Order: sequence, then C-alpha cells, then structure tokens
Amino acid sequence: MAGNAEYEVLEVGYMKIKPIESEAINSGEVGYIVAGIKDIRDIKIGDTVTESSRPTARPHLGYKEIHPFVFAGLYPFSSSDYDGLKNALEKLRLSDSSLTYFPETSIALGFGFRCGFLGSLHLEIVKERLEREFNLNLLVTSPNVEYKLQTKGQLIVIDNPAKFPAAGDIEEIWEPYVEATIISPTEYLGAIFELCRKKRGKLTQMKYMNTKIVVLKYHLPLAEIIVGFYDALKSVSKGYASFDYEHIPPQEGELVKLEMMINGEVVDALSAIVHKDKAQNAAHFLTEKLRSIIPRHMFEIPIQAKVNNKIIARENIAAMRKDVLAKCYGGDITRKRKLLEKQKEGKKKMRQFGKVEIPPEAFIAMLQIED
Repeated sequence: MAGNAEYEVLEVGYMKIKPIESEAINSGEVGYIVAGIKDIRDIKIGDTVTESSRPTARPHLGYKEIHPFVFAGLYPFSSSDYDGLKNALEKLRLSDSSLTYFPETSIALGFGFRCGFLGSLHLEIVKERLEREFNLNLLVTSPNVEYKLQTKGQLIVIDNPAKFPAAGDIEEIWEPYVEATIISPTEYLGAIFELCRKKRGKLTQMKYMNTKIVVLKYHLPLAEIIVGFYDALKSVSKGYASFDYEHIPPQEGELVKLEMMINGEVVDALSAIVHKDKAQNAAHFLTEKLRSIIPRHMFEIPIQAKVNNKIIARENIAAMRKDVLAKCYGGDITRKRKLLEKQKEGKKKMRQFGKVEIPPEAFIAMLQIED
C-alpha cells in the first residue's frame, strides 16, 4: 500500500523449514507470496499487503519512510563488476530498508552508485557486507550530508558536492545539525571543549552528575561528526567519554564548494563541501597529500584547489625526465639545446593529451581533511 504497486499473486504458502505451497494465507498468519515482482524497490519493509478487490480500510500503523542522513558514492575497482554491485545492492536492500541508492557517473571513477545511509557506522556495515558476502572490491568516496539551498527562485536539496551550484546563484544554505550528549570525567573537559570548538560546536548545557562526572550538550553540524569525531572523542578522553546524538532542525551556515583540479581537469569525486573558514587549510592539506600519493608521470602534473573559481592552493608533481644528452660527447652546445627543446615540446604535448592515473589512496585522503 505504501509503494502503491499492484501484482497478480501466483503462489502463496507457509515457511516450514522450506516453502510449502498452500491454498491461501489468512490475515495475521506468517507466510510468503510469489507475485513475479520485477522491481525490488516497489517492496518496502513494514508495508501493508492487502487484496486489491476488497482492500483494508487503512494500512497498519507504525510504517514510516526512512530518510538517510549520510551520503557516499560506491564504485567498483573494475568496471566489469558494476552489474555485480547493482545486484548486490538490490539483494542487500531486501534486508536493510534504510539503504537507498541510485546510479551515478564520475569522470574519475566511472559508473557507480550514490548511496544514502543512516550514519557513518551504517556506511561501514554496508561496505563490509558487500565486500564479504558478494566478493566485491569497492571504493567509497568521502561521506557527506544533505544540504538545503535557496537559489534564485527555488529551494533545492543537494546530497552530492558535484551538484553544488555556482556561488553567485546561492542566497542561503542550511546544513543539518544534531544535539549531541557527551558524558565524561571532569578531568578531560578541556580537551573535549577544544575538540567541539574545532567541529563548530555550540555548548547549550553543562550539568555535573557528581564531582567527577559531567554531562555536556552541544549543537554540532552533522557533517563535522560523521567521520572521525567518535574516534577523536575517545582519544582525548582516553576512552572514558560516551557520545549520543539526536537530529534537530537545520541551521544556516557559511559553506563553500572545494574543488580539486588535477592536470587542469576537475575531479568531481574529490570535491567537498566545507565551511568557509576551513577551506584554506583543507585545500593545502589535500594538495600536499595528493602530491605524495599520485605517482610521477612523463609530464609535469599540477594539482590545484579552487573555491568560487579562485585557486587557493597548488602543488606540482615533477615530471620523470629521460637523459636525452647521454649520447652527446662534447660538440657544439646548440645540438644539446636542440635536443632539450625537442624534449620540452614532447612533454608539453603529453601534458595536453596524457591521462593521469589516480590511485584509490587519493580518495581515502578525503576522509582525513579534519586531521
């Protein structure tokens, strides 16, 4: 009834270790239905099934559509595994109704899926299940959350940095927030205050349970806590602090799109939405990290970070150089210059048409921006 889909029932029965066909199953009984359903997405866990000729007055109470909070791209290492990933996601969604996915294409990574999760832990569980149960090698892009943007004339929702509109078209941006509850020994208060300050947190309540234990309530941006926050909290409190959060209404924020350009081309999978005050540090971190990860080629590779069409950080990967003067034993200097100029022209053409191979470690670097 929630999926608004109608099918012809081909077979019904009961599950008695194995499926046993029956004449009928009645209201309230546990059994199975075979209906030749072609699209698994029509079936939602918790939905009410009723007879179309004489339907029930209303669906059973308690069903609620689940909306994801964290989004990430899942891509197979090999393009030949795309169909296997698609089938695996369809089967996995039968037992996990909170997982959402739809196809997307990346210039750098090829064909994959944009998936929605309830949180970063849910993302890790889904990735592990896909790799272990379906023997897939997956690449996961940096997780991000859903933003609401007021552009000129319309309100849009963005769950992918690649779809972020130009800065001139944006009037307001709202980002999801959570109310976090942190319980910790008082001796670690200073370190927790500093951690939450770096994550743009706002302290709303501080309550002492006794002389040694304190309860803190913070309003934190969801984007700041989905990667690494729990580990960092455990680290600064030596494992004693506990953490829980609930979603609250979104708040307005000063956010920008950070784009990474490699050899003059924007790599959409390396784009990120960051706070305006953190853009410069994040850009320097990523350019330096990518310079150390991407292998050298026969031509120079510039790595640039830009915000609002302005380059704010740059690193260069030096070209591998062949010694074209090895066979020159003396002689006129003009001959050596001629060989070097010829090499220079060749590298210029290679840089124009050459393709840069980006290793998987480059996308893992996106998870370490906060460090």
